[in-house]
This record gives sequence, structure tokens and C-alpha cells, in this order.
Amino acid sequence: MFKYLPGILIIQAATVAMTFAAMKSGDQELWLAVALLATIIALVTAFWFASIASHAKKDAVARAKEEFSSEREKLRVNAERQKSRLLKKSHDEIRKETNRAYARTNFKLGAGFVAIIGAGTLMIFSQFLTLGLLTLALGGGALGGYLTRMRHEVLSRRKELAANENETKYAIEVNPLKGDSS
Repeated sequence: MFKYLPGILIIQAATVAMTFAAMKSGDQELWLAVALLATIIALVTAFWFASIASHAKKDAVARAKEEFSSEREKLRVNAERQKSRLLKKSHDEIRKETNRAYARTNFKLGAGFVAIIGAGTLMIFSQFLTLGLLTLALGGGALGGYLTRMRHEVLSRRKELAANENETKYAIEVNPLKGDSS
């Protein structure tokens, strides 16, 4: 509002000065020259004010674009954080459920091995020596195979986790919009 005030005051002062100069002289041609000069000054001032308004408009648009751009970036970052949190939470839940399933399976498998070993021991003591030794060997071999398989699974999980920690994966791929200069 106050950026136009100096221009208005200059125009009024010039117009008043020309009017006083023309009033002291009674010449009609001088009045015509003063009117023409006042019109030219008014046109130049109008263009000056239009230029000031245009620059103010460009500055306001640039500020608004910058604010919208920063707000858009904040929204993108927050969305990626939320998605990352959700992925981590679901990964943790899946891991917990998997561990529970392994624990139940391990208990059932352990109980089965104990039953096989117990049956083999009972057969040895009850004079079924060959069948008892065969049952014990079967149980020991199955237990050894299961332990080897479990060891390989643990090692492969560790390698997979180490590989995932080394490479950076983003939850959201961000691409610039058309016309977005930043």
C-alpha cells in the first residue's frame, strides 16, 4: 500500500507546480502544454505502478510456490516415514509369528525324538536288542539331520539380514512432478 505513496506525491507536486506556473500566465497554449505534460506524467506513472504491481505479484507467486514445494516435501518425507514404520512393524510381527511357529514345531519334534529314544531304550532292555538299536540309530540320524537343517537356516537368515543391512532400500520412490523445478 505504501509503495505507491511516493509516486502519487511526486505526481501531485508536479501537477500543482505546473498549475501554479500556468495560472500566472494567461496564455492558452501554455495551458494546453501543461495539460499534455500532465497526461504524459500520468501515463508514465501508470506504467511505473503497473511495473511495481507486476514485481510484487511475481514475488508473491514465487513465495507461494516455495511454501507449497516445502509443504509437498514434508508430506513426502512423512509418508515415507510412516510407510517405513508400517513395514518394520509388519516385519516384526511376521518374525514373532515365525518364531512362535518354530518354537511349537521344535517342542513337538523334541517330544517325538524323546518318544523314539525312549522306545528304543525300552526295546533294548526288553531283549529286542536289534530292533532297539535300529530305533535308536533312526532317532539319532533324524535328530542330526534336523539340527543340520536348522543350522543351515540360521546361517542363511544371518546372511540375508547382513545383505539387507548393507544395501539401501527406500520404501517410496520419489519422482519429481512435471513443472517442478526443485
